[in-house]
Amino acid sequence: MLYSVIVNFKAQADAVVSPTLGYHAYALFLDILRQSNETMAQKVHDLKGQKPFTLSPLQGRLRREKANMKMTKDEIYWIRMAFLADDIFSYYLDALLKASGRNLRLEKAVLQIDSILTAPGMSPLCRCEDFESIVSQGSAERQVHLRFFSPTAFRSGGRRNVLFPEPRLLFGSLLPKWQSFSPIKLDSDILTMADKGTRIARYRLGTRILHFGSYQEIGFEGSCSIEIADEVPEQTVRSLNALADFAFYCGSGAKTAMGMGQTRRMKYTRAPPDRTTSNADEKRIEPY
Repeated sequence: MLYSVIVNFKAQADAVVSPTLGYHAYALFLDILRQSNETMAQKVHDLKGQKPFTLSPLQGRLRREKANMKMTKDEIYWIRMAFLADDIFSYYLDALLKASGRNLRLEKAVLQIDSILTAPGMSPLCRCEDFESIVSQGSAERQVHLRFFSPTAFRSGGRRNVLFPEPRLLFGSLLPKWQSFSPIKLDSDILTMADKGTRIARYRLGTRILHFGSYQEIGFEGSCSIEIADEVPEQTVRSLNALADFAFYCGSGAKTAMGMGQTRRMKYTRAPPDRTTSNADEKRIEPY
């Protein structure tokens, strides 16, 4: 099963923290698990390769104070957590319940869990589904629309960061995670098709820096539309669509356990033209 949940934290006092929001989320995630099950926390920390979870950066009303960020007493701050394996989700949900009412530290900030949102009716970011459903409900759309909500970057050919969602790199980052955690394996040849049979048709992207304490990562945020060519077989099209849906849980590119690569599939809806176009039939990408 795949799970996406929101954990809300309430600040117990004003505090100033460094702007390493992705790393903060990861440190807080491990600290909660460590308080409940130190052995599992160490196992998760030591995992090599694909990690069975992704985290958003710490979100909420954070005010910049010189080079740092200020958290305000009684304000709610939150992290979206997505899990790719049942056992990790079970361990972590138990850890969250045990941590309720305890003080949790994020650098100098003291937080307590305010609420745990798990049901789709609680937030559009809360979901639960299995790999079989993603495959069986996978569409044969030849226009795939994605939005990247946190800095996203791909590693390729020894280069530090590739700051563009090239389809071969995008699907090349999604497929290994799918193959690692799904009982349904996809044909690895789909990456050849992603390279030769797809292209970026539209995009609106900008770059942003995410701080990791002693270093920084640059990534892109925004939206793009990927067009799949007519000659790509329908089964491959469905597999590519399934991977695009899976991105909601697994994220795209590098450091998805530390806040990078938060990705969501989008859809087209009719809308009035925006200020950049005079075409009345122009469509706007909206989130599911």
